[in-house]
Amino acid sequence: MDKTHFFNTLIETLRQEFQHAVAASKDAAEYATNEESRAESQWDTQGLEASYLAAGQAGQARQWAEAVEELQSEREDLLKPNDRVSLGALFQCEIAGEPDYYFFAGVAGGHVVHMDDADVTVITPSSVLAGRVLGLRKGERFLLANGLEGTILSVE
Repeated sequence: MDKTHFFNTLIETLRQEFQHAVAASKDAAEYATNEESRAESQWDTQGLEASYLAAGQAGQARQWAEAVEELQSEREDLLKPNDRVSLGALFQCEIAGEPDYYFFAGVAGGHVVHMDDADVTVITPSSVLAGRVLGLRKGERFLLANGLEGTILSVE
């Protein structure tokens, strides 16, 4: 799997997430201020709930924008070749007989990008898996907290 192509795809999917969150925030804000959502009684909280939703969506949009900005600012370092699992590593490992791809980044943990008939999951330093694989090279094994064993198959 080409790391530069993956990285560009990751940035594009995060930008799309940002645009969706902005649109959802605008929709919720419009609904919250719409005449139809005005409270008809003291127990009618529809407009209030929509305003909370708008604020949450705006917060999510900010997180996606910050993730894109951080990844872009670290682009050169993240795309350097790696021989060990570390920040910027695109690696494949096998856990309980199932091969999976991961990208080690400082942000966007849990985000999944589908490409080349495979899913690549972004992990961050705070993830459990990162704590188990950090510093490992191709061929090295690791043990997860649930007892499953894994092997690093490749590191880019």
